[in-house]
Amino acid sequence: MRDPYLILGIGENADDDAVETAYLQGIKRCPPERDAERFGALRQAYELLRTRRRRATFAMYHGEPPDPADILDKAAPVGPPARPDAATIGALLRGGD
Repeated sequence: MRDPYLILGIGENADDDAVETAYLQGIKRCPPERDAERFGALRQAYELLRTRRRRATFAMYHGEPPDPADILDKAAPVGPPARPDAATIGALLRGGD
């Protein structure tokens, strides 16, 4: 899959409003009646990145659902301790999208 940030034309530090705005602008440029394939790519990218929690999940697992082993590796990596930043932890622990 192509990078959803590139598909939407946003940076990795974009907030929820910027993601939604980019999605809506993309739909205006390329409605589903004109180019269904491009619209599908826009929709998929938006679904991956539409909330802060989903962007954090994508950043950690590259858009793939995590396996239990992935979660353990992120929580307690082998080697020197590495700790995710507070924003990422908060986004994952919040429970709501």
